[in-house]
Amino acid sequence: MKNVIFLISVASIVSCATKNNSTIGYLQGNEVSWNGSYYTILHYGYPNIYRLQLMEMISEKWKIKHKSASDCVIDMKLISDIDRKNKKTYDAIEKKYGSDWKVRYEKDIDEAATKQVDIMDVMIINKPFREQLKKCDIEIDGVDKKIKLLNNSEVYEVAVYGYNHKGEKLDCCTLHVDTKNRKVNIIK
Repeated sequence: MKNVIFLISVASIVSCATKNNSTIGYLQGNEVSWNGSYYTILHYGYPNIYRLQLMEMISEKWKIKHKSASDCVIDMKLISDIDRKNKKTYDAIEKKYGSDWKVRYEKDIDEAATKQVDIMDVMIINKPFREQLKKCDIEIDGVDKKIKLLNNSEVYEVAVYGYNHKGEKLDCCTLHVDTKNRKVNIIK
């Protein structure tokens, strides 16, 4: 675990020391950040990882993705370019979802935080899931997961992973977790 924390710290320092130049060209255009499937909202600075995970949970419902535009190195021109691009994207999102979209989006983020707890509660008591964790050599309190809502329902796809003693990511399994019926199906 100490190795993982060390690696995360080093990665943070390195990412904060390098500028994401690939986004600079993207910011020069005047078009809305829409790729045909998702709106893209750009962010800068050190990200709130927990909030990004919650936004990823609801991305299918809202068709909104978030992308780092500059990591930790920023200047006023870059901030201005990102804010200009995001304003156009926010306007397009408002046109699609209505003027109160931000309030509803934040409500969905709050509900996603609660759902994360519900999902873990359902998973923890599921015997086949616990057996799968043992096969993957992951402690129940060391479960990392990526959660995605499926078809705007009470079923979530959960990709479970952990890290070995060397800090290497170990993909364990993918589940469908039904929070309404409190069921878990291991799909791979």
